[in-house]
Amino acid sequence: MSVTEPTIVDSRGQGNSFPRFGGRQGWGHGANRTVPPPLSSPEAEEEISRSRTHKAFVAALVTTIGLLIFSLFRPLEFLHAQPLTKIRVANIGGTFDHIQVAINGGVYRKYGFDVENIQVGSSATVVQALLAGEVSFAHVGAVPVVAAVASGSDLKIIAVMINRFNYVMVSVPELRRPQDLKGKTLAISRFGSGDEFVTREALRRWNIDPDKDVRFLQIGLTVARMAALQSRQVQASLLSPPQIVEAQRMGLNVIADLTDLDVDYAHYTLVTKGSLIVENRPFVERFFKAYVDGIRFYRSHPEAAMAYLRRFSKLNDAELRIVYDNVRKRIREEPIPSASGIRTIIKSLGGQKEKELDPRQVIDTSFFSSSVPR
Repeated sequence: MSVTEPTIVDSRGQGNSFPRFGGRQGWGHGANRTVPPPLSSPEAEEEISRSRTHKAFVAALVTTIGLLIFSLFRPLEFLHAQPLTKIRVANIGGTFDHIQVAINGGVYRKYGFDVENIQVGSSATVVQALLAGEVSFAHVGAVPVVAAVASGSDLKIIAVMINRFNYVMVSVPELRRPQDLKGKTLAISRFGSGDEFVTREALRRWNIDPDKDVRFLQIGLTVARMAALQSRQVQASLLSPPQIVEAQRMGLNVIADLTDLDVDYAHYTLVTKGSLIVENRPFVERFFKAYVDGIRFYRSHPEAAMAYLRRFSKLNDAELRIVYDNVRKRIREEPIPSASGIRTIIKSLGGQKEKELDPRQVIDTSFFSSSVPR
């Protein structure tokens, strides 16, 4: 039995059968259009294949563009995902340790380092740890480094964070200016110490003869010197910037900031072995970049720095800000070592071996040619 196709009547009253797939017959005014072939035909399979290929291409393109956009907004550590390099640093940084502040802020991890920041109370011990290979880098004053190099050690200063005398001259209330120190008794920690040398250098620049115009009294550590000032056993002493607020609370005067003196002095430095630079320069350069970036982090993130300071002090936030601002102005954003800063250190040591030392033997400025992050 045959089955006839149903018919419809168009608006003109003409009958028209539903078309078979694959034919060119249509409905009404579209009677001449081409209709798709049956799904089982070769033509349909080819059309489906082309459609799937096109969709796959579009999906791949969208995914690629999405990943590219995503990567542009990811932090540096995502783009350079790698296992962190564990590293030990010996540090004399104290209460304003910018290395620890930068570690807490994730700066060193950004450069692929997991830093163990070892606080050491003695500069000599810091240098000994570096020479013994117990640490890869040391953050320390230049005095023991210069002395070690003069004795034949292979050390290089690759950055100098503070290149000025990092002290203030504090006095009893009636003294107002450096020239008032004539005829007075000044406290020092001990004879032959770094603070005695700095005191003498400052006095000379104030046209005061340290051998004739003042008297030195060996008192000891900072706390003892502050007590001697309060009891008027002495009339003046050098103190470090973190003691400024406490000294002012005691009614003492800050009569001079020695940072303002035009004297280069490598006070805080980043040091490593010369052999490590030769054997693994990329490693040293990467840490150097992190160190400089950490300095900039400290200078631009007062809240992070003050949070660290708060751990060691009972000062209120306003007082902490005073301490931070005093520290910040001393920290150089571009900590390039200078021969003049080492020359002042050599002068302070006074030994024959140090006098014969070329300051350029102590420093390596090559990492500043292209490595400082902008």
